[in-house]
Amino acid sequence: MPQTHTDPTDDPDQRMQALGPDGLSDADLLSFLLTRGGPPGPRAVELARRILREVGGMHGLVRSREAALQRVPGVGPSRARRLLALGALAVRIAERPCPRGQVITDPRIVYEALRGRCKQIRTERFWVVSLDARNRTLALEEVARGGANRVHVSARDVFAGAMADAASSVILAHNHPSGDPLPSGEDFALTEELAHVGELLGIPVRDHVIVGDGRFASLAELGHLPLDPPGLRRRRAAQR
Repeated sequence: MPQTHTDPTDDPDQRMQALGPDGLSDADLLSFLLTRGGPPGPRAVELARRILREVGGMHGLVRSREAALQRVPGVGPSRARRLLALGALAVRIAERPCPRGQVITDPRIVYEALRGRCKQIRTERFWVVSLDARNRTLALEEVARGGANRVHVSARDVFAGAMADAASSVILAHNHPSGDPLPSGEDFALTEELAHVGELLGIPVRDHVIVGDGRFASLAELGHLPLDPPGLRRRRAAQR
């Protein structure tokens, strides 16, 4: 009986040994997570390719849900949860935590702390970063969740935690699930409203960071924060 030989170029395990993980495709890497008790075979690689086609690649996999994954032939509850675990790990690896005591001198620090989790969610969420007098982080707290293109947040939501932490200032942040961080008219209006409340409480709003897909917008960098001093604001309003 003739022997069959596996082409090493079709074997993810052999390529992993020869080239390391950087030499493997997304489907090859994913096939290792779809196999139990040994190296992945051609069926696991084909299943991995099918999954990636169905969900729209690795970025789609991170945003997938268990029910959607189980609709792919060959993916049952166990495999679906394994894939969800992979997505959660990818999100956590992508994040750069903003621990207590972290000095925030640039809006990119806030963006880096949030961008990983924002890849996984499809609704708008709102966060507040409370800072001490030296711009060190006291807390990063999610204060509201909304729909696909809007989140309702009140001044009470924003400042309750900051007041409890005796914060000297705050940075606001929210995501745009569309991926476009361009501020809307509602974003500007909400920022101004919350900044006015912050003035009254003695907790100024330093910035409002909008997180998109691979980029962000800072209302401070765009010149909308800090607010004009009250006297100048009244004179400008009278000139309109």
